[in-house]
Amino acid sequence: MAEASLQVIAGGAVPQGPLTTDPWQFQTMCVDAFVASWRARGFSPVTIDNDIGLLERTLTALGRPAWEVNARGH
Repeated sequence: MAEASLQVIAGGAVPQGPLTTDPWQFQTMCVDAFVASWRARGFSPVTIDNDIGLLERTLTALGRPAWEVNARGH
């Protein structure tokens, strides 16, 4: 059985209050955390670079925060 390993990444305690009320800033923070999770899990830097480029283009094309988009793109 393969032994699991963990990687510690820089961070701190979870803040008590909201980090931001700006939806665009919050979305950016979510994307940054998503990318950090891929790095921590050992994804290839090439995979991360390719996929983050696609994600950023998609989010830009939507023109609104991702959680405001429905199946029709509205």
